[in-house]
Amino acid sequence: MNRRSLDVTSRTTFDHLPARAEGDGWRHESIAVLDVESPRGEDRVELGFELDGGTEILPHHVDRVPLAPDQARSLAADLEAAAAAAERGEAMVSRRG
Repeated sequence: MNRRSLDVTSRTTFDHLPARAEGDGWRHESIAVLDVESPRGEDRVELGFELDGGTEILPHHVDRVPLAPDQARSLAADLEAAAAAAERGEAMVSRRG
């Protein structure tokens, strides 16, 4: 396993999740870290995602997505709706679809 770019602590949202990256003609499965934070003094929420890479196809990196508070709430609502649909065995697509 490579050195982590995202800090994995007891407060990390999710660590060691099964994950995959896909591209044109390739697929890489590994473990990943997903973290959500709101940096002090900033009006944003940040999602951080790090999949163990370290291959020529997938170099070691972290993806970060900054969200405004209203965007974070919209994402949270979609996650709640998707979880409820999954529990019922139903499909759910994005509201923006």
